[in-house]
Amino acid sequence: MFTTKVSADNKSELLHKQRAERERREQQKLHAASAVVLQAHYRRHLSNRRLVAGVVRELEEVSETAPAAQLLQVFSRVLHVSRGRLARYHGHVMSPSHVASNACPSNALSSPGDVVCRIIQQILRSMECGNKERWYVALAVSKSCKVWLRQVQDIISLSLEDLKTDVDILSVKGRERAGVYLKFYVTLCTPQSWKLYSAVKSNQLVVQVLEKFSDTFYSHLVSEGILSALQSLLLSNVSRSEAVLSASQLSTISTLTLLIFNKAKFCESMWLAMWLSVFSTPAIISRLTDTHVLQLTEYILTALTVLTTHTEQIISSCSKEQLLFLLLNAVQLIYQALKEGVVIKYPTIIPTLNTLLMAAGTRASLKAGHWHPLLGMLDTPVSPALTNSLNSLSVQIRLLHSNLFKKFFFQDLLDTEFSGRSVVSWKHLFSGRCESRLLLHVCGVCSLYSNLIATFHLYKTDILMSLCCFPDFLSSLWKLVYTEHSQSSKTLARNMVCQSTADPFVPILLLFCSCFGQYFVVLSDKEIYEQQSPFSLKELGVIGDFVNNMLFNILWNYYDELKNSVVLERVTICHGLLILLHERDERKRFTGTKFWTPKDASPAAIITELKCCKGRAQKIADFIPWVLPNKKKLEFLQTVIKQEKRAEDRRSMDGDTILIKINRKRLFEDGFMHLKAVSNESLKHDVKIMFVNELGLEEVGIDQDGVLKEFLDETLKHALNPSFGLFAVTEENSWLYPSPLSKIHFEHLDLFHYIGRILAKAVYEGIVVDVNFAPFFIRQLLHNKNTLFSYLDELPSLDSELHKNLMFIKTYTGDVQDLGLTFSVDEQEFGKVVTEELMPGGTFTPVSNTNKISYIHQIAHYKMYTQINKQTRAFCLGFSGIIDEAWLRMFSLPELQKLISGDNSEIDLSELKKNVRYLGGYHGGHRVILWFWDIVINEFTEEEKSALLKFVTSVRKPPLMGFSSMFPPFSIRAVGQDEETADLTTGQALRSSFKSFLGLHQGTPSERCRLPTSSTCFNLLKLPVYRSKGLLRDKLKYAINAGAGFELS
Repeated sequence: MFTTKVSADNKSELLHKQRAERERREQQKLHAASAVVLQAHYRRHLSNRRLVAGVVRELEEVSETAPAAQLLQVFSRVLHVSRGRLARYHGHVMSPSHVASNACPSNALSSPGDVVCRIIQQILRSMECGNKERWYVALAVSKSCKVWLRQVQDIISLSLEDLKTDVDILSVKGRERAGVYLKFYVTLCTPQSWKLYSAVKSNQLVVQVLEKFSDTFYSHLVSEGILSALQSLLLSNVSRSEAVLSASQLSTISTLTLLIFNKAKFCESMWLAMWLSVFSTPAIISRLTDTHVLQLTEYILTALTVLTTHTEQIISSCSKEQLLFLLLNAVQLIYQALKEGVVIKYPTIIPTLNTLLMAAGTRASLKAGHWHPLLGMLDTPVSPALTNSLNSLSVQIRLLHSNLFKKFFFQDLLDTEFSGRSVVSWKHLFSGRCESRLLLHVCGVCSLYSNLIATFHLYKTDILMSLCCFPDFLSSLWKLVYTEHSQSSKTLARNMVCQSTADPFVPILLLFCSCFGQYFVVLSDKEIYEQQSPFSLKELGVIGDFVNNMLFNILWNYYDELKNSVVLERVTICHGLLILLHERDERKRFTGTKFWTPKDASPAAIITELKCCKGRAQKIADFIPWVLPNKKKLEFLQTVIKQEKRAEDRRSMDGDTILIKINRKRLFEDGFMHLKAVSNESLKHDVKIMFVNELGLEEVGIDQDGVLKEFLDETLKHALNPSFGLFAVTEENSWLYPSPLSKIHFEHLDLFHYIGRILAKAVYEGIVVDVNFAPFFIRQLLHNKNTLFSYLDELPSLDSELHKNLMFIKTYTGDVQDLGLTFSVDEQEFGKVVTEELMPGGTFTPVSNTNKISYIHQIAHYKMYTQINKQTRAFCLGFSGIIDEAWLRMFSLPELQKLISGDNSEIDLSELKKNVRYLGGYHGGHRVILWFWDIVINEFTEEEKSALLKFVTSVRKPPLMGFSSMFPPFSIRAVGQDEETADLTTGQALRSSFKSFLGLHQGTPSERCRLPTSSTCFNLLKLPVYRSKGLLRDKLKYAINAGAGFELS
C-alpha cells in the first residue's frame, strides 16, 4: 500500500484553511448571539412603545365626563411610566409607520411635557364641572387620599421640571403650557376656589383637611423650586425686546407670588428665597398690577426685616446686576408702602440700602470691561434682561429722589424750622450732640444719596438737581454743618481725612457741596445778586470762607493723606463748589479784598516750599492758587523760567541754535512752515529769527533784542485778525474766540496749534500782547476738569439775542412743547443748513417743561464749548507745549488774561521814568527830556498815557511786574544827530554832541518838523530835539493819536 507524502508547503496551507474555518464558525456564533440580544432589545423597545402608546392613548380617550376615580387610575398608569421612558419612547421617536397597530394618531401628544399638561388640563376641567363625582380634589376626602396626594405631588414635580427645562415661552404652544401650569399651581394653593370647598364649608373638619392639603402642595411647590421656575420665566420674558407673556399670565404669576407671600408670612427662609429669586428679576414690581402691589405692601415690614438681617448673605449670593435689580425692586416696594401710609422706621432700612448700593456700584476701569447703561463700566457683560428693562429701571431710580422719598428722609430735618432759628438756638439744639437721633439719621441719608450718585453716576445731575429743588433742603444742610463748626473748620478738616473717625457732619457737608455745586451752575446772576436765592450774598461769603479755610487746612496739614483715594475724592467734591464760588466772585464781586486768603496761610512760606518743589505747596498752587498773591506767583513763574533758560543756555553753547529766515512779505506763512516742525524745547530756547527784506537780502542784526518780539507781534496780529478767518469776536466786548467756521482754512487745527505755541512763546519771553480773549475760551487753558462751569452766564457776550430767547424759555409759564423745540440746533455753514444734535437722538427729543433747564444749558454749552472744541483743544495743546500746565493752574482766569495781555491798572509813570534808558545824547537832565516828562506826567490823560505806551511798545498796558522787568527796556533816543554831524570834523562833532548833552542843540528845520517815531520791537521812542515845549507836545500828541511811526529803524 502506497501513502501520499505531504510537502511542508501543503501542510501550512491546510493549517491556514482549518484556522480560517474555525474563525468563521466563531463569527457565526457571535452574530447569532448578537442577533438574540438585538431582538431582545427590540422586543423590549416595542413593548415600551406599546406601553407608552397605550397609556397616552388611554389619557387622550378619557371622557370629559369620567369620574374622579377613573382619572386617578388613568393618571396613575401614565405617571407610572417614568419621565425618561416617556421622553425616549413617545413623540417623534414613535411614529405610526413603526408600530401601525399601536401608534398614536396624527394629532397625538408630541412630548412628555404635553402629556403632563394634558393631565393637568383634565384635572382643571374636572374641578370646574358641576358633578361632584368628577371633582378630582374630592379624592382628598376619600379612601384613596394618600394615593391622590402622592399623585398630585408627582404631577407638580413633573410640571415644574418641564417648566424649568423644556418650556419655550417664545412659542405659542410653550406659552400655553406655561399658562396651564401656573393656573394649576394657583388653584392648588387656593382651596377656597374649589367647588368642593364651598360644598363642605359648613364642615369645619373637612375644611381644615382641605386647607392642610393645600399647605402641603404649597410646601412641595417651594421644595421643588417654584421660585427659581418663576424667576426663569420672568427673565426669559424680559430678555426679549417685546414681552412674550400675556397680561393674564403675568397676572397669574403675580397671584402665585402673593400666595407664596401669604403662606410664608413670617418665615425668614422663604422671604430670603423670594429676595434671591423673584425680587432679583429686573423691574418685577413694575410688571405687577396695582392690586398685587398693594397686597405686597402689607408684607413690606417683614420683607425689609429679612433684607436687613441677611444683607451679607444676599450680597454673596447675587451678581452685581442681580443686586441692582433687587435694590431697585426694594425701593419700589418701599415707595408703594409709603404711598399707602405704611409707617417704616428709616434707621433700619437706610444702612441696608447703603450697603446694597456700595456692593452693586463697584465699577471696573474705563480701559476694560463692558458698558453698563446704569452703572458705567463693569467687568461682566450686560444681560439682555437689563437692556430691555432699562426704562422701568430708570423709573425705579427716579423714585429714590422723588418727593415722597425726600419727605420720608428729610421731613424731620425740615420740621425743625431751621430757617427761623438763630445760630444760638441751633447750637443749643445740636452742639456737642453727635449722638442725636436726627443728626445720625441725616448723616445716614446723606451717605445714601452720596452712594447713589457714585453708583448711578450717569443720573448724577438729575439726582442732585432734584434734591436742590426740595424746599429749604440746601439751607437746612448748611446750617446743620455750620452751627457745629462755625468757629473753626479745623476739626472738620481733620475728620475729613481721618476715616476712622465717624464724624456725621462729613457726609452732610459732602452732599451739600455736591448739590450746591450742581445747583450753583444753573443759577443766573439775577438769582444770585438780586433775588439772592437760595442764599444771600453774605451767606455765600460765609460758605466760601468756610470751605476755603477747610481745604487749606487739609492740603497744608494733611497732605500725605491725599494719597488715599477716598480722601482725595472728598477734597475734590468740596473743591468743585469752592472754585465755582471763587470764579463767580472774580467775575462779579460779592466779597471783599483779601477775602480768599485763609487765616492760617503764609504766602511766603508756601512760595518757599514751592521753589523747593514740596508736594503740599504744589497741591495748594494747583487746588487753591488764590492763596498766593498774583505778584508772588508772577515772581515764581519768572524765576522758574529763568532757571530753565540758564539750563538751556548751557546746553545751547554746543551749537544747537536753529536759525529761521522769515520773508517780511510772507511772515505768517514762513513762520508756520518753518516752526511747525520745530520741537517745543527748541522753540523755547534754540530758535533765532532773521528777516529777509523785499529784495531778498538778509537784514542786519540776527534777533538782537527786538527781532523776536517783532516776529511774535506781527504773527499774532495777523492770526488774531478776525478777517483772517481763524478767530471771531463777541458782539458785546469784542473778545476773541475761535471761529466755528475756521475750517475754511485747510489746516485750521494745525494753525490753531501754531498760534497757541506762538502766544505761549510770547508769555515765556515776558512779551505782553495787546489782545483780549473771551473768558469762555481762555478758561480752557486752566484745565479745571474737576469743576463745572455755567456757559449760560457768559452767553450774552457772544449772542445776546440767543440769551434773551433762552431766558424766555426758562421763565415761560405755558407748555414749552408748544414751541416745537427739540434738543438740536441748526447752523449755517457756507450757505448750507447743518443740524447738530445736543444729545444722542436729540432731533427726536422734544423740549418740555421738565427738561427745559437742561436744554437751555446744553444750547449755551454747544455755542461756547462744543462748537469750537476742536479748535480750542489744538490751541491749548500748542500753548501747554511751551508753558507747563502746572504753572498755568496757579493763575485764575483774570490773572491769566493779565499774564497774556498785561495789567489794566494805571500806568505808573514814576516807575517808568526810573527805568527808562536814554540814547543818542539824551539824558535825564536834557531840556527835551524834562519837557517830555512834564507833558506826559502832568498834561496827558490816562487814555493818552496808554496811547503813548502802545505807540512805543505796541501794548497799551504796563508789564505785570512793572517797567523794571520790561525787556528790551523802555528807551528814548535823540534823532537827527547822526545826519547833522556826518560831515563834520571830529572836534565839531564832539562840540555838537556836547551841545545836545547840555540841551543847547536846537535841531535843523527838518528835525523841528519831524514827528516822533518808534521801534516797537525794541520798545524805543525816537524823539527829535525840539526847540520848544509846545512843539514837543503837539508833535507827540499827533504821533500817538495818528498811529504814525511804527517802523523798524
